Amino acid sequence: MNLRDFLLMAVVHVRGTAVVVFMLVILHECCNVRASPSSRGYSEAASPTSQMDIFMPGVVPLKHDQYFCTGKQVTLDTNLYITMLKAHAKMEDAHHMLLFGCEVPGSRQAVWGCEFLGKVCKTGLKIIYAWARNAPPTTLPHDVGFRIGAGTGINHLVLQVHYAHPFPASKTDYSGINLSITSLTQKYLAGIFILAAAPYFEIPGKKSKVHIDVECQVNIPKTIYPFAYRVHTHTLGTVVTGYRVKNGVWTLLGKGNPQWPQAFYPMDQAYAVNDEDFLAARCTYDSTDRERVTKIGSTANDEMCNFYIMYYTDAQGGQAYGECSNYIQELTDHFPMDSDVPLPPNPLLDELHEAGHDGAIESNDDLVPVPKIVEEWPASALHLGDVGGIAVDGRQSVHVFHRSHRMWNKLTFDERYNLQNSYRKPIDGDTVVTLDSGTGSIVSQWGANLFYMPHGITIDTHGNVWLTDVGSHQVYKFPAGGAAQPLLTLGVHFEPGRDAQHFCQPSDVAVHSSGEFYVADGYCNSRIMKFAADGSLITQWPVAVPERINPVIHSITLAEDKGLICAVVRMKTLINCYNLDGSFVQTIQHDEFKPQLFAIEYSSNFGGVLYAVNGNPSLQSGVQLQGFTINITTGEILNTWKPLAKPFQIPHDLAISPDGSTVFVAELKNSNIYKFQAESTKHQSVRKDAPVDTAAHKNNVVQGVAIPIASQTHTAKLRANLETDNVKEADSHQGAAGDMSASMIIMALLAVPVLLMIIITVFIRLKRQGRLNGIQSWMTGYQPPSDKFNLGNILNRHHGFDRVSTEESDHEIDPLRDSDSDVDEYTSPVTKA
Repeated sequence: MNLRDFLLMAVVHVRGTAVVVFMLVILHECCNVRASPSSRGYSEAASPTSQMDIFMPGVVPLKHDQYFCTGKQVTLDTNLYITMLKAHAKMEDAHHMLLFGCEVPGSRQAVWGCEFLGKVCKTGLKIIYAWARNAPPTTLPHDVGFRIGAGTGINHLVLQVHYAHPFPASKTDYSGINLSITSLTQKYLAGIFILAAAPYFEIPGKKSKVHIDVECQVNIPKTIYPFAYRVHTHTLGTVVTGYRVKNGVWTLLGKGNPQWPQAFYPMDQAYAVNDEDFLAARCTYDSTDRERVTKIGSTANDEMCNFYIMYYTDAQGGQAYGECSNYIQELTDHFPMDSDVPLPPNPLLDELHEAGHDGAIESNDDLVPVPKIVEEWPASALHLGDVGGIAVDGRQSVHVFHRSHRMWNKLTFDERYNLQNSYRKPIDGDTVVTLDSGTGSIVSQWGANLFYMPHGITIDTHGNVWLTDVGSHQVYKFPAGGAAQPLLTLGVHFEPGRDAQHFCQPSDVAVHSSGEFYVADGYCNSRIMKFAADGSLITQWPVAVPERINPVIHSITLAEDKGLICAVVRMKTLINCYNLDGSFVQTIQHDEFKPQLFAIEYSSNFGGVLYAVNGNPSLQSGVQLQGFTINITTGEILNTWKPLAKPFQIPHDLAISPDGSTVFVAELKNSNIYKFQAESTKHQSVRKDAPVDTAAHKNNVVQGVAIPIASQTHTAKLRANLETDNVKEADSHQGAAGDMSASMIIMALLAVPVLLMIIITVFIRLKRQGRLNGIQSWMTGYQPPSDKFNLGNILNRHHGFDRVSTEESDHEIDPLRDSDSDVDEYTSPVTKA
């Protein structure tokens, strides 16, 4: 029985108005228990301060490095101010959480996948709060608040939670944030400025000290006043420091150990940052225990370098968000000598870190498997024409779309992309060949007298065969096994065009499980077109503007579980990924892709990877032709692969088996089809200590999709179970329990006077010290482990690692000096914290 329950019991049993009043006052102030409106005239609506909870509605992450979002709409009738943010989460469940303000959220669903910032908010993304590693609550100084609501562009609050590893079958997550919100106008506007390293940085392995620096010159019309900071890296980070640079003088804003609880901690004072001042941050890493290169990215196996600055500015005209990811060599050369010196050890914080660490991340032996060539496959030589495309169906059969005796050369089309008359007779040989994936032997063939210049082939989940013909400028859908006539035909026969009814040499098709499909109208128009299942156009967008070298959109693939459509821009050797509505998400580009990138295919296995292959149609010397395995979230090349005895010559397309275990590569010439087999199916650098029982979820859970469960129902069920257990135990020990209950009541009644004196004394002292809120939160709700002690009493605040306390900010810093302040509006950072 805790203090709150004991006091409630005493109120029920104790007689005497004065005593009851005293206890109700203490319960109200200390334990957050209010009398009902009818008993004391209290109106919840009359209070200017209220609480808002944003919690995950019971999600089941079933993959490594999953991001889920949930949101709440904000009233647009007036301005509201957030004055306190308190996380309810544990680091063994949630790797980190971010709270964003959005003009339009990424989805209206109760919960949705949001690996990329473009999926968090459709428009108006602004970061408000970040939490990681069991950080304690953040309370802003007096008269300071994050403004939301009418006229702010923050119409919705969206919580993003990163889950580093999957949950066991029986576990659901309700991590989230509790907000204190007031309608009282705050004199000062709170803001966040983030310095975040761009994803082109790399950390080599086996190095004891590696620096990544971020610097920028602020462009603000008025002064901002930083008063708190937060640091963030992943497992390699040892220390992060942030500075203001004014007239060549470096002033330390904050220095933190990113392996300790990642809260916002107060600076020694509120420093003024003016227009044309510089902000700089340095992250230092130790990679001596890691062999591989680590890149900046969003997964638990990547690294990050983020220094968050919380500041205040004048509420009248002040702007609340800023961000930079720049690198300025002149500043990097002048970082203070002690910028990379770690903070001294702190046993309690180190213990807290170790207690929360579950060991699920970082095992260098467990890599995404490198595809290995299967020698002597196919068992007998294939006699095919030039191969346009290759695909694998759900039964593991391999389908090849080839051109038989026909070849594509400079004389095939005129200057307006019209097929020359000499090619306007359909190919009289079979053009679609089905192979046994085990032996490579031909199972069946079809497609004679149907096509003019075969290119792309795709098999949908129902076995339908989708084909593109660059000669006829058309797209076809055939039933499984082929037919004399297609089920669906799009485009106008022999007529290239740019409107909604025409294609110009379409190259590829990607089909969604809903029946919607995407066409890469790739050689002439460089666009992606999205169609409904019946063939009606939904939308279209350009992938690249045609230039002197035509940017051919040669291959597309759907990452349905991540809500992405990705396209290869062949001559530009890059991959562009978009949301399914066509909004841009990211570009993936590496020098290794050169001279041309031909094809990509997505697999949802191993956390979501792209397979790609480059080509060398101009036969340049010294070019490395190979396949690539790419992390679709970060763009990192995880491994490369190629045949040994018979190297690639002109690879043109590739296909992946549904289980991700086999990769097939088709070359344009020489009838060469390569088979690569994965040696293992372990996830990149993540040890699966708690494997997911997929069989238990098969009937009611789609892998990687959040399962909404009402949190109130869940809580009620938990309490009911506890009460049932107590009843069962009471039945088996009824006599003893009855005696004990009577004794407990007598002891409680006798102890009331003494207890009252103790409570009143403690209450008065805590009230005077401004530490009442810590007691209140301890007695009334769930706390992360770090809330059991006061970090401010443990850390040396001169090292910048005292947390922003609940009531003592005015005593520790001077945050509210007279100012007219302004700051550039925050724009979405390149990376996620």
